[in-house]
Amino acid sequence: MQNIDLIALDLDGTALAPGNTVTEATKAAVTRARAAGVHIVIATGRICGEAREFAREIGADDLMVTSGGAALSSIRYGTCTMRISMPWEPAVRAAAVVERIGMTAMVYAAETILITPYDDLEFGKYKSNEGYLAVKKVVPSVAEHIADERLSVDKIFVRSGDPAMLRNARRQLAGIPGVRVMSSAEDNLEIVSPIADKGTALGMLCRTLGTDLSRAAAIGDSENDLEMLRAVSLPVAMGNASDAVKAASVFTTRSNAEDGVAAAIEKILL
Repeated sequence: MQNIDLIALDLDGTALAPGNTVTEATKAAVTRARAAGVHIVIATGRICGEAREFAREIGADDLMVTSGGAALSSIRYGTCTMRISMPWEPAVRAAAVVERIGMTAMVYAAETILITPYDDLEFGKYKSNEGYLAVKKVVPSVAEHIADERLSVDKIFVRSGDPAMLRNARRQLAGIPGVRVMSSAEDNLEIVSPIADKGTALGMLCRTLGTDLSRAAAIGDSENDLEMLRAVSLPVAMGNASDAVKAASVFTTRSNAEDGVAAAIEKILL
């Protein structure tokens, strides 16, 4: 296809198969691409400590976009190299809204995930990977902890199985200056700085690697991938992607249950 020297991969619903696994086909495609001189970078909503675990398994380049575009991170060092954070006051207000409604949430502050004891119980039902366990910190109230420590927050991740609760939270959060609300799945919300998105962060990463977005492709599936897909010259939607993501893409590959990333990489390399 066109002259592409970098491919950005979202993780959940994209490079990760159902069950948060990395298939051999995906690993082989990434290996082939990097051998051909193409950078493979991760662009995810996950915090660095979690993302690096999957990035290593995939075989991606060292630099990655993390926290939904609020940070650039190094796989090798497990730390942020750049952050676009929310100021502490809007972050406190957003965390307070989430706690008041009673939703399950994780708050990303640099390399730490802040959670309440209730959140720890809920996320512990399905999150047992080493990256998550290494970076979590349990506090009685996340909103109070942010306020007391005057922390800058990269992202607040909220999950609920109740669509009405999500709509209510989104409506209240939208009224807070200094935050932007998006989603990576039907059961969650992601709260970041208004100037943080995967497209902006990927542009910074490209410049660090000596390339630019005009020579980049990106593969994604959800709302928080849209800015990245619109920024690159070759946007690709997963077969399981939302209609908005498919409309923003040049072509649609197979789903994440059918090695869609591997198929897309092979097509890009032709």
